[in-house]
Amino acid sequence: MDDKKPYLTDDGTLVIPFECSDNAYKYWKQEGKPMTEILTELNASPEVWAKYTHEKYPESDES
Repeated sequence: MDDKKPYLTDDGTLVIPFECSDNAYKYWKQEGKPMTEILTELNASPEVWAKYTHEKYPESDES
C-alpha cells in the first residue's frame, strides 16, 4: 500500500495521510474532490459511505 495515498482501514476509517501531496484528496480544500468521489474511488461499503456522507450510496451498474 502506498501510505501517501488515502485509504480505508479495516474498521472503515478514512485516512488521508499528511504526506499526501495530491490536493485533490483534501476534500476540505477548494481544489479537493467531493467526499463521494473519494469514497467511490476507494470502493467504500454502504456502511462506510453512510459514516462519511448523507448522499445516496451509488447503485451498481451490474445487471
